[in-house]
Amino acid sequence: MIAGASGGLKAYELLDRLALEHAAARPPTIYRALEFLIEQGLVHRIESLNAYVACPCPEHAHGFQLLICRHCGRVEELHLDDVNAQLSAKARDLGFRVERQTIELLGSCDICLCAPPQAKPATTETP
Repeated sequence: MIAGASGGLKAYELLDRLALEHAAARPPTIYRALEFLIEQGLVHRIESLNAYVACPCPEHAHGFQLLICRHCGRVEELHLDDVNAQLSAKARDLGFRVERQTIELLGSCDICLCAPPQAKPATTETP
């Protein structure tokens, strides 16, 4: 379900889709499954949208950055290891131990930038 989506899916959207096949599915089931998939590096949580997206390259064991289109919701994953290394080094210099790092860049994708204003998809709401 998550892998087929171009943008992030919220837990209750996943629950609604799962309930079509498994009527007994409940929120704890979804959250446990999502936590497991995150631990395995197969899914990322989009903090700013409270949504989840499939990791396109789970074999990449380092940090990542997410580009999120505010118009269509498309999410692209980057692996700029030097950015993560610089942030980690600076944190270490300041005596800070990083436990989790989330870098999300919100903007407009190339498709939405090229689309005429009236043709752009509705803006994705952020909390």
